[in-house]
Amino acid sequence: MERETSWVTLDPAGLKAPARRAFLAYARTLVKASRTMGAAPARSQPLSEARPLGQRAAELVLRDLLRQGWRARFRKGAIEVAQPDQHELVVAEKERVRAQLRVERDEQLAQPPVRSFIRSMEVRRIHAGRAVSIFSLMRDGPDLATKLEDARRALSPDARDRALQSAISPYIQVVTGDARCEWTGEKLLDIWRYFRHTWTSPYRSVPGRTMMILIRDAAVEPHAVIGIAALSSTAVQISVRDRWIGWNSDDLLGKMIEQPTDEAARWLQRTIAGALDEIYVEDLLGEGVLTRAELRAPKGETIRALEMEAEKQRDKHRQFAGGARDHRQPDDDEPAKYWLEAARTPLFRSKRAELLATLLRAERSLAGRNPKQMTGAALARLLATGEGRRAVRSIIKRARAERVGTAMAEIAVCGAVAPYNAVLGGKLVSMLLASPEVVLAYRRRYHASCSVIASSMAGRPVVRPSDLVLLCTTSLYGAGSSQYNRLRMPCDSVGGRAGDVLQYEELGQTAGYGTSHFGAETIDALETFLAQEAGGQRVNSIFGEGVSPRLRKVRDGLDALELPSDQLLNHGSPRVVYGVALARNFREFLLGKSTRPDYLLPLEDPASTTRAIANWWTSRWLRGRIERPEVLDDVRRQRLIHPIRHGARVILPKEDSGQLSLMDD
Repeated sequence: MERETSWVTLDPAGLKAPARRAFLAYARTLVKASRTMGAAPARSQPLSEARPLGQRAAELVLRDLLRQGWRARFRKGAIEVAQPDQHELVVAEKERVRAQLRVERDEQLAQPPVRSFIRSMEVRRIHAGRAVSIFSLMRDGPDLATKLEDARRALSPDARDRALQSAISPYIQVVTGDARCEWTGEKLLDIWRYFRHTWTSPYRSVPGRTMMILIRDAAVEPHAVIGIAALSSTAVQISVRDRWIGWNSDDLLGKMIEQPTDEAARWLQRTIAGALDEIYVEDLLGEGVLTRAELRAPKGETIRALEMEAEKQRDKHRQFAGGARDHRQPDDDEPAKYWLEAARTPLFRSKRAELLATLLRAERSLAGRNPKQMTGAALARLLATGEGRRAVRSIIKRARAERVGTAMAEIAVCGAVAPYNAVLGGKLVSMLLASPEVVLAYRRRYHASCSVIASSMAGRPVVRPSDLVLLCTTSLYGAGSSQYNRLRMPCDSVGGRAGDVLQYEELGQTAGYGTSHFGAETIDALETFLAQEAGGQRVNSIFGEGVSPRLRKVRDGLDALELPSDQLLNHGSPRVVYGVALARNFREFLLGKSTRPDYLLPLEDPASTTRAIANWWTSRWLRGRIERPEVLDDVRRQRLIHPIRHGARVILPKEDSGQLSLMDD
């Protein structure tokens, strides 16, 4: 039985009456056209930039919702929208999400710079005496299918595995700087980017750390690309992940309330002391916001003065952020001066004053900086008050934020390209991300990198250890991911300790909120309208402002239009969250209770472990997969004869010139 549909009224009350009437007229036209012609009118309906900003933003919101499959109706003179039916079969749900993503992906591929890049990669050029292009890095399907068939006919399992390992020989290649492929001369970054455009979802750069990876095949020249992956900075807060790790603020707070131990009190004290040491205070002292005596023995007036300073600087940042520097990494030879300038900006002065107030309040309640006074009894007294619980919750968040950007990473991209995707190459790429080669490459890349937020708060370079102990990712669909399903490797099969297991664990689902159903044009319009209405933006995509700037921009823009942001941001596609622990003590390390990770796989001979993981994949997944004739048929179809219709080729959408061509069907 179908659930009752939840309809949401779209009435942009934040607009003046004429603009609201014009929006309603546009909505009637668009909804009527969509009922007779499907989503096509919503996808192609142009919107003049000469319209009032708010009206145009509201119309773009409606257009995006309709083209993503939302339903619309008129009732009592108002337009109402509802999410696509959530009681669809899994296959239908996946197709709906794919359709949502394709819209934005095709918009991206239609952009002239992107089209030019794709075509330039496909042009043949001479390198090392051979004519090459991106097609040279695609594995010929008939050749691979023949080798897999020969392996299948081997007389023993061992002989079969040896033949399979000769047919596909994976290795990891980390994309660095301007490094080029020795076989084609192309930049590794361009190779990665090309194959990323074959994904259903659009390609977006992400703030923070990013490490791109190619998985290449040494079994065939010129080392075809098996798949691609990317690790990026993860979100500071994901509820199901944080509960699994054990650092959810409410859960940790609850444990402390139940058992206020001396150990917990000392951990809080160490966290507070470490955080205080990393806050630049000279300007606050020099301008009389507080004194050194108050810093040592804060009073209530001291904390209130800091909170007022934080609010004043926050307002200043919102007013003048349009010209603010987006501090990421120093671009000169004076990093100390660079981070000092960052610390003195209104954004980070506000953050410093706010954090300092929180820390001093908690420290004051924990009886000062004397470690001998950090007792369970003192902690119990602190947690007996609402103010104390809020302070401890803030300290927990601080401890989490310190490690979330350096000791764990998000698997932002992970998958195989044709023809390897047909033989479960995605599972191979997934498991290779847990290789010590990746852990060590990440450490080498970021071992000397300043933590942007910490350095901007301290006014000096702050470098944190870059020891990856946890990888997380989310499925593309709410039904889960077949790629990560049943990925469980005994560590002793690849050189680890007996009894240990490296696996992708399903942690739960996200809440289903986000902005994937809104296009770049809509977000730009909401941002412009918000800046006009508010006299300065709350969100400026400046690193350090906070997490999810895209989400916060859309929310603030919808709120400014007085549209129901909570309902419209619920895209109806919750994702499954997965976690991959790389160290036995990853929980203790992430909370700062352990200083050295105890890795599941040895770091001494990383290339050997990578080969062992690939061999495990061969025995566990590839051997059985090639028993299916339809799989080998799929591999065989990926041909490199002209015209090339190989599955790893980027298919560009047709250009719309506005005129009919004599060559059109």
